[in-house]
Amino acid sequence: MNKSKNVIQIFEHQTLKVGDHRKFTDSHFKALERYGYKTREKYYSVGNKRIKFSNYVGVIQVKNLTIEILPKADGSDSNDVNEKWQTALISMLRECRLIKLDSISNARLKLKSASILDLYFESFLSETERLVRMGLIKSYRKVSENLSKVKGKIQFTEHVRRNCLHKEKFFVAHNIYDINNLLNKILLKALLILSNISNNPNQYLRIKKLLTDFEKVEETNITASSFESLRFNRNSERYKPAITLAKLIILKYSPDLKGGNENVLAILFDMNMLFENYVYRKLKTLENDTAIPKLKVREQKRIPFWENRGIRADIVIETEASSYVIDTKWKILKEQKPSDGDLKQMFVYNLHYESDLSILLYPKTSLASAEKKPYKKKIFRDTYCQVAFADLFSYGKNEELKLDTNLGQKLYNELLKAEIEKFS
Repeated sequence: MNKSKNVIQIFEHQTLKVGDHRKFTDSHFKALERYGYKTREKYYSVGNKRIKFSNYVGVIQVKNLTIEILPKADGSDSNDVNEKWQTALISMLRECRLIKLDSISNARLKLKSASILDLYFESFLSETERLVRMGLIKSYRKVSENLSKVKGKIQFTEHVRRNCLHKEKFFVAHNIYDINNLLNKILLKALLILSNISNNPNQYLRIKKLLTDFEKVEETNITASSFESLRFNRNSERYKPAITLAKLIILKYSPDLKGGNENVLAILFDMNMLFENYVYRKLKTLENDTAIPKLKVREQKRIPFWENRGIRADIVIETEASSYVIDTKWKILKEQKPSDGDLKQMFVYNLHYESDLSILLYPKTSLASAEKKPYKKKIFRDTYCQVAFADLFSYGKNEELKLDTNLGQKLYNELLKAEIEKFS
């Protein structure tokens, strides 16, 4: 893919070294080094002039550079592969409701130079522009100030202290009805962050225009507790999409306090959890399919095990007569053999969920032999476990490779249909 000169694409678990890309300089490394130590190397590990990425995917912006960390479940390496997995990641984020693209025009989405970060910024700006067109919410707030006339209630203690020599003044407390409320303060904070880090000229102009609409909103410190105190009602419900994106931007932003203009914004997701949630949502659609026997698809179902400890399976599928456990694993198997730990985990699931079938589900690689491998033995009652591989991609109308929208149905037909029909 012909990316912008300020964008580097790299895959999960790969290493980025200073000098490997002319774009990745020592100043970028030092900024990521500080951020890595600040986050206790949660998203990547720091080495000697190198960054080793882990299982987190998404995007990092540092100074004038955008780094996209893409998922990858095959061994090929080309620009087409980059585009394939970037598109796949965007589709997964959208399916799992971690990015909203409905407000962005198709023309913008088709820009090949757009990074994942551009899409988040576009989403936020489009949502904020929509709110401005509808009119920013106003609310009452209490203020105390010195006025030349009585308005509200006189604060006598402060009035005497301030105005003993100014008989024409009154220190009062009264209510003001304006746009200077927490919701708008959050949007303003996100806009100010984008004005510091966006490298897109078109976005920069839109940000400046929006900031004029927030001139009467006070800049304030926004933290995680600010979002916890939010309460939405019928009037403010329309703010939710913009506030969700603003929260992501604000809480994932790490300013360079030394003033070196090396701020870091990292929007990253655990690929294991993303894969699990994506598969769950695709299987969840089966509940509305009238052609399939009635079933329930449950995510992260926990059952008690020892005192306050429990066992939590990724996905549990229940019918009236049986249950099935699916444990997703975002990794490439060597020789298609699961680890002993994974197999023991599935044995425990079979016992404690009284499951007829437990499935270890991996992404399908380019290996043609990646087919399901059942294992059954009578000593384990009438239950068994199975290793299976999800083929995430299919070809579209123009022979374009993209995420298979019918993945849930495909997994059902390949893995569950025959088993469920035994009991129907």
